[in-house]
Amino acid sequence: MNKTTLNILIVIALTTIVSISIFYISSSVLMYSEGMGTFYWDRHILREQISQNGVGEIMRTFFLQFFATPGKGVTVMTIGTVLVAITSLTITRIITKKAQALLLSFLPASCYAFGMLTFLSPIGLQVLTIRFTESGKPNNDYVCLSIMTRERDWKGIIEKCDQERTITNLLSQNFLNMSLAEEGLLGDRLFDNPCRDIRSIYNDVLLNEDFAVLLSDIYYSMGHVAQSQRYAFELNEKKNNMSPRMLQRLVQTNIIYGHYRVAEKYLLWLKKTLFYKEWAEKQENFLYNDVAVEKDPEYGIKRKALIADNRFSGIKGLDDDLLNIARQTRGSRQCITTLQYLGSLYLLARYDKRFINLCEEFPEYKLTEQKYFGEAYKRQKGTVTQPLP
Repeated sequence: MNKTTLNILIVIALTTIVSISIFYISSSVLMYSEGMGTFYWDRHILREQISQNGVGEIMRTFFLQFFATPGKGVTVMTIGTVLVAITSLTITRIITKKAQALLLSFLPASCYAFGMLTFLSPIGLQVLTIRFTESGKPNNDYVCLSIMTRERDWKGIIEKCDQERTITNLLSQNFLNMSLAEEGLLGDRLFDNPCRDIRSIYNDVLLNEDFAVLLSDIYYSMGHVAQSQRYAFELNEKKNNMSPRMLQRLVQTNIIYGHYRVAEKYLLWLKKTLFYKEWAEKQENFLYNDVAVEKDPEYGIKRKALIADNRFSGIKGLDDDLLNIARQTRGSRQCITTLQYLGSLYLLARYDKRFINLCEEFPEYKLTEQKYFGEAYKRQKGTVTQPLP
């Protein structure tokens, strides 16, 4: 093997390694960004986007769409980077015959990879540093936990959070407590980390769009479909109806409500994407089909959770809404999750009498056998004196 061939192989190998490293490390942030805005294969949508945001935004979402599946995103970006390296090698060979000069072709390819990362992500090159800096750790944790929530990886979230000695960040606590509630463990672990107040369960102060995503997920977990839909709708409007993640939630909530024409409208949008089309086509089986919805293990029980009387959501308080949801879904997995939330909210708000009544109204769920729920119940009944943490 001569020097020229060896240097060409070295450049291609280095380019591949660097590109895979850059986009693999950044894949979680890019996947999160893709959930907020993807590419729609429709000339009317593209024309509207060009008029509003320009060609640059179209190109950004085109490449970003592949990160709906991170492995495909990394592969596509690496292929592009290698092609830049090959082009650079070709030009260098035309300009000079020196074999050593070919190694310089690695620089344009690397610049392309870093440039594309900056182009795809609003925070650009910070994506690479937040994983390795203490100041950026909460941002990286939020993105990772949000993606795991989207994948309903509750055990994974618990394991990730358990790696930390103490969790004081409210958003991380929200993710952890949602996962514990889904697993029926919140009553056992509520005070394992410092809980200031109900904000450890849900923080409804919308400081930015990230809070809306999280709140929509939390309320959906609680079984509170109305509030979940509210935050998904508001954020999707802010994203010019381009957020596939929020469109999916709006499809789910409207199917649960039986608002099939509205769900159908959102499905038409998702069917014009590359990576959500299959999901959208499966959801079409529920349109105008109450029997299928009610038989579905997720949609059926969420429909039972809909508050029966005609009233504004939360007008009697979130706890009253959750109590109704628990009663209407009694005997289901949703009831377990809702009771975990409601019991925790009662303790954090110091609604002692309501907490006792809850435990006694739902004896089959054995809430008093859970560590912190049991201690609170005995304390409030006067059988022990030590306070909760």
